[in-house]
Amino acid sequence: MTMRVLLFAAMMLAFTRLVQAGHPSVVFIYADDLGFGDLACHGHPRVSTPNLDRLAREGTDFQSFTVVNPVCSPSRTAIVTGQFPSRWGVHQHFAGHAENVARQMPDWLDPKASLLPRVLQEAGYRTAHFGKWHLSGGGLADAPLPAAYGYDEAAVWTGPGKHVFDGLDYAFASGEASAHDRQAAAWISVAATDHALRFIRSSAGRPFYLNLWLHETHHLVAATDADKQPYAEVPEPHRTYYAAVSRADRQVGRVLDLLDELGLARDTLVMFSSDNGPENSHSEPGQKFYYSQGSTGGLRGRKRSLLLGGVNVPFLVRWPGVVPAGRVDKETSLAGVDVFPTVLAAAGLDAPAGYQGDGENVLPALRGESQERRKPVFWWWQGRHEGDDWPAFAMREGRWMLVHDETGERVELHDVIADRAQSVNLAGREPERVQRMKSAIAEWFATLPKSVDPALQSRVEPRPAAAKAGARTVAPDRAAAFVRWDKDGDALLSLEEYRNGLSRKDDAEARFKNFDRDNNGRLTREEFVGPGAK
Repeated sequence: MTMRVLLFAAMMLAFTRLVQAGHPSVVFIYADDLGFGDLACHGHPRVSTPNLDRLAREGTDFQSFTVVNPVCSPSRTAIVTGQFPSRWGVHQHFAGHAENVARQMPDWLDPKASLLPRVLQEAGYRTAHFGKWHLSGGGLADAPLPAAYGYDEAAVWTGPGKHVFDGLDYAFASGEASAHDRQAAAWISVAATDHALRFIRSSAGRPFYLNLWLHETHHLVAATDADKQPYAEVPEPHRTYYAAVSRADRQVGRVLDLLDELGLARDTLVMFSSDNGPENSHSEPGQKFYYSQGSTGGLRGRKRSLLLGGVNVPFLVRWPGVVPAGRVDKETSLAGVDVFPTVLAAAGLDAPAGYQGDGENVLPALRGESQERRKPVFWWWQGRHEGDDWPAFAMREGRWMLVHDETGERVELHDVIADRAQSVNLAGREPERVQRMKSAIAEWFATLPKSVDPALQSRVEPRPAAAKAGARTVAPDRAAAFVRWDKDGDALLSLEEYRNGLSRKDDAEARFKNFDRDNNGRLTREEFVGPGAK
């Protein structure tokens, strides 16, 4: 038997064992910049979210769930690694190479990390990621593809490889379609969900792990006329924002409906959350965040803040017969790093040998049992410290949350169960608790790497300031990229192959044309790499 046949046979045996053992499929839906207060079931006075309300009604609404960073990339890193993102040098969003270097960040999450999708894949699960990626920076030719992280299928934006519009019939979509294009932004999550539904159907009864990471309600917040129709009486900018939330809600409904249609609901663990709190709003038309009008539900702080409004986000969980229906849990402390160990526990799988996670298996809490957290949750925010973004460090221990600035002199302590609005600073009444928690933060901080592996920060070499007359300098990664992106091996790059290889795709078509000197729609190696390149 060939190695390929043996591998296929092993995979099919793993699939059979998983199905026979009753291992659940898992769907993790992650919104972007959606606030705790943006759901009707959380008390929003106008937004309609019937499908998220249904998810809460058919499962449990955990209202004391926090992500472990108030912005995108590190929050997502914690989900797939089960570790605080600072352990991987990820503390702000991935950007271009120069900005990553300036902030002492790698250009992407190291794929050598223990990763939830890979563990499940190796156990026989089918795995897929559709939607936002942002586990690598923009414009990096050699960023690892989602396959390197353990996904069998992927279609993304803000990341490398297949784009969500590829293979779908969206007439307006082109190489320049991105989440920052107003028309594309209104359809990009719909396209991601199209892929997700195809994937679920194609799984044919085999257990699967699916990430569906939505665009809403990240900038650029956009909505079609049809999206806005239910909010005809609502003035802008809230009309567009509410319409975008409802569009995201419909995508959740499409997934739930398909699980029902295929008879998979009882065998599927569905989780819904948001990567951080709502974006800071602008008040004047034309300003960048004019349409970013999310609600924290009365919590202090927003995106980029370690106050609850920046990190306490929705967390709805449904698994019929396991997770109690219609339950609201306001006290159990859950965190983004818990997703990794909890999903493995639900699947009956062990973590990789030597893995040291920062999260806890909270499956008992999901089942409705009382569960007190043993591990504290820590935060380190290295972005700007303005307004409500002033905290640099935070720690949560049970019902207590402490935040302090970079100097350690400005300190607040809150009982976040009794005082979710963090309106009463108890630091003066609890000096011993404050000192103990500050010491714990310092001890945790001492365990974190303070520099980045140089191998993950040397992906894009600057061009020399001067070159010999007539000589052409070439980015050293372009020759390797040509080989890697040429998927059909014909020694030519099509626009699709070129675009799939890029992390930042919004101007891919224009960049492709700059290389395509003979305008034939194909790039030779000489055109892409340079004359005489070997």
